[in-house]
Amino acid sequence: MAQEILRGVAQAQNQFNEKGGLNNRLLEIAIANDDNKPKVTQKIADELVKDSSVLAVIGYNSSDTIKTALDTYKKANLAIISPTSSSTFLNDNGNPVFFRTVPSDALIGEKLATYAKKSLGINNVVIFYNSASSHSSSLTKEFTRNFEQIKGQIVREIDLTNAELDIETEIAKSLYRSQVQAAVLFPDIQSTPTVLNVAAVVAQRNARLKNSNRQKLMLLGGDTLYNNTILQKRGNDLEDMTLAVPWFRETPQSKNFAQAAAKQWGGQISWRTATSFDATQALIQALSPDASRSTVLRRLQDVKIPSSETSGEILQFDLEGQSQTKPVLVKVVGGKFELVKE
Repeated sequence: MAQEILRGVAQAQNQFNEKGGLNNRLLEIAIANDDNKPKVTQKIADELVKDSSVLAVIGYNSSDTIKTALDTYKKANLAIISPTSSSTFLNDNGNPVFFRTVPSDALIGEKLATYAKKSLGINNVVIFYNSASSHSSSLTKEFTRNFEQIKGQIVREIDLTNAELDIETEIAKSLYRSQVQAAVLFPDIQSTPTVLNVAAVVAQRNARLKNSNRQKLMLLGGDTLYNNTILQKRGNDLEDMTLAVPWFRETPQSKNFAQAAAKQWGGQISWRTATSFDATQALIQALSPDASRSTVLRRLQDVKIPSSETSGEILQFDLEGQSQTKPVLVKVVGGKFELVKE
């Protein structure tokens, strides 16, 4: 994931520097690694705010880590642009230094809930999530709110952190006792291995139902499972799963950037590379000859970048620092992600 993020940053940095930068000043990137650990995140934030040459921060990978450092950056008037942290809890109280180029969980939850109910005809679902994760809890909250608004029912919510979790039993209860039609998988990074075991149990049970009159249990999920490494290892278990994701290279608006990135890096890129490219483009546009933390912060609020200079959509931020990029739906077909045509 770190490599995916760094590719997007580097691609924007390289384009800017090859054109001579701004008034012959180039963009220099410092790299810090927090290992997705909040305690390390706070130490890094403390160091970065002391360094006056740091004009903005791009990161962090997870919503839980970035939440730890937000107050530190706010006090230092240091802008932070996140390409990957989608939790709605991050801007519950508003934070003038926080921006993001990834669609929020509010948009992702709405997209998936609407498609599940109106296009797939799903009325009852069970959700598997991590209650200790800001991202997982946020996505669960937003999906639930939107699904219930259109008369869908969340029959059960199952916490992946439960040490006594019996996946076989939970799936059986959901399918036979509660009559659910889909399992919704909202893990964070840490709980992904457990949720993949859930998918495996669903796949096994669906295989046994193949010659019966009972409907198969469908799989739905969020962006954490939108990962080619996972697909290569567990693709059979995830077949036919529909995901709501921040960006997909095969949408018409994304193809030009996806092709340029594939040429740059020698292979197809992920959504994290696209949103990290956009985050760096936003920072570049916020620079000025006399750039300071306060000028960067002020100029970020007025950023408007045409789609020809982003990963596919016009980039600008609303009053909460949220970009207006929209999530897309993909489906696992034959071990690959395919665009869902709505």
